[in-house]
Amino acid sequence: MATLYHVPTSRSLRVLWTLEEIGATVEVKSLGVRPRLQEPEYLAINPAGTLPALIDGDRAIYESLAICEYLAARHGSDLVVAPDEPERPEFVQWLLYGEATLQAPLSAIARVGRIRNKTPEMQTGIDAVLADARHSLSMRAKLLEQRLEGRDFLVAGRMTLADISVGYPLNTMGKPDFATLLGPRATAYRERLLARPAFQRAAAVP
Repeated sequence: MATLYHVPTSRSLRVLWTLEEIGATVEVKSLGVRPRLQEPEYLAINPAGTLPALIDGDRAIYESLAICEYLAARHGSDLVVAPDEPERPEFVQWLLYGEATLQAPLSAIARVGRIRNKTPEMQTGIDAVLADARHSLSMRAKLLEQRLEGRDFLVAGRMTLADISVGYPLNTMGKPDFATLLGPRATAYRERLLARPAFQRAAAVP
């Protein structure tokens, strides 16, 4: 059985969600809320020192979306839009949008929020980073709002990995600091995704 290295609230949530949607299981090895990702033992599994990581036989896979695609394709799930389907290009675009476009400014906000012992000069720079990140997030959320016009899901008229990819940052964007950036369609979409039993089960994994 494959082993998933997991930390609650990290990108491994995407993988757990995918597993729940396709009805597959792996061994979940929780690293706790303060994982030591730079320790030699973990770097031997994932040299990038990031989460998540999946070990399947003699194969090690990291990057959450790569793991999700690997598992969904291996189990023949229609969470993957096949190359011969008309909306395959849009599927790939929105699959990457969740991480590269929506998650990126959220990650920037989180990183600067962890800075301690800030000088006034540092605070000026931090404020500029935060303003830029929020502006980027606002513009990118508007594109999502436009995409969802007349759609329950992002592509192919069904739940796909693109929705799981985008759903991960949308989970964070439900917090009061970000909720006002989402339009009504994106807000309703977020609520539908997070109400799915598969997401609820995945989010409950410690």
